[in-house]
Amino acid sequence: MSTIEAESLPATRSPNPWLFVPVLYFMQFIPYGVVTSLFAPLYKSLGVDNLRIATWTGLAALPWTFKMFWGPLVDLNSTKRRWTIAMQALLSITLLATAGALSSTLFFPLTVIALFVLGTLSATHDIACDGLYLMSLDRTRQAAFSGLMSAFSRLGRLFLDAGVVVIAGHLITLGYQKQTAWLLALGIAALVYAAGALWNFFALPHPPADLPAADIPPGQRIKDIFRTLTIVAFGVAVYYLIAGSLSLLGHTIASYASPGSVPKDWLLNHSQLSTQYWRIGAGLVLAPLLAILIRILVRGTAMAQAFTTYFRQPGFPAILSFIIFYRFGESMITFLITVFLLDPKSKGGMGLTLEQLGVIKGIGQVLGLLLGGLLGGWFISRVGLRRAFWPLVIGMHLPNLLYVWAAYTLPNKNWLYPIVFLEAFGYGIGFAGYFVFLMQVAQRNKFVTSHYAIGTGLGSLFISFAFILAGIIQSVLGYKGAFLAACLFTLPGTLTLLLIPLDPEAPTPQPSPHH
Repeated sequence: MSTIEAESLPATRSPNPWLFVPVLYFMQFIPYGVVTSLFAPLYKSLGVDNLRIATWTGLAALPWTFKMFWGPLVDLNSTKRRWTIAMQALLSITLLATAGALSSTLFFPLTVIALFVLGTLSATHDIACDGLYLMSLDRTRQAAFSGLMSAFSRLGRLFLDAGVVVIAGHLITLGYQKQTAWLLALGIAALVYAAGALWNFFALPHPPADLPAADIPPGQRIKDIFRTLTIVAFGVAVYYLIAGSLSLLGHTIASYASPGSVPKDWLLNHSQLSTQYWRIGAGLVLAPLLAILIRILVRGTAMAQAFTTYFRQPGFPAILSFIIFYRFGESMITFLITVFLLDPKSKGGMGLTLEQLGVIKGIGQVLGLLLGGLLGGWFISRVGLRRAFWPLVIGMHLPNLLYVWAAYTLPNKNWLYPIVFLEAFGYGIGFAGYFVFLMQVAQRNKFVTSHYAIGTGLGSLFISFAFILAGIIQSVLGYKGAFLAACLFTLPGTLTLLLIPLDPEAPTPQPSPHH
């Protein structure tokens, strides 16, 4: 019996979830939050401009997209427990190395590389630990402890946003150089993560279903690695083809636009143009060749089944539209919040210090996400996803208008506490519906872990694009125009609720709480 088939079976010996769920899901958020949340204020305080922050933190989140390509690799090789422990050990080392890189004069390129490594390891960890959770508990206990998963993931966010950020800000006010302050703060986060990894080495369960796939022919495991690398290379080729084309489009617009009407970063010099041409050329050549090679290597394998059964399921176009658009506008808001709160009022921002940002986000954002997520999950369990979805999506998007008001009025800083809380509370509510639906889609086939990775991976791809688009719009239209645009981008996702295929009503476990 293969691992993916075994996942559908309940564990015969159910461990005590209190011994592993809190630490596991607290830790699951930390590397994700470092890449997608912490480095925005870090780079901002070190003088990096908004567009570069949006571009590179958005790109560094791509591994959570590409994880859908190596989800079957985790499914078909070794055990979920071994994958989880190995990734946590490597993440501990990488977090320490990332902190050390902040002491260098080349901190920006070094930390960008480190963010990509963190993203790759963390995305792989997420595949494994979610699979381990599903194997370790029966469906009743999965549902019962879904709130605990969400709560400790939010505590991971609190640790970063209100702990690490406040520590760095306080050290800066004490006279530490900014790079040194961030090195020490991120070093503390790395040590906390390493302590959690040590705990999990002893505390993670050994579910009976978590066995290496036994029906893999000799030599197929090595071939699966090569197949996975080929698929990832295809994804990278397609991405650079798209990214290079967009860069050339921006250059063309900037060449004919009046000075100051578009970001100066759009206008490329000769070297940058050559780079983009090479990327597009390489993408045009490699993408079709790799597609042919993938077809040859993957045809007839379990890996092929994992992919094709997801993309050929009934209603897939509507499902894909939902994944693309449901959180697109909200993701733009998520990026804009940090830079809006930190930018001085002369640039249209609120002019907060790092300490003020940490306190406001720690109190308002984390509490809002926690309560909103718990309420959203409870509401779905009471009335079913079909009846809950419209109230959830309205609750998610309506508070975004508060940031439009704040961008126009630049109110007293005390107003930011309820604004940040209400926006986060709404996002937590709507977020519950998003992932419950993705779990419904994943559980329609035996490849549960792989299908869940594909769904969340596709979602992460368009979140990356949302971050980049938000940075571009803000640089052109300022914060007023950017927040208005983000609100408009919430409408397509709302309309997809009219099209998506929903399962018959039944209480559904809330999944991993952050991708």
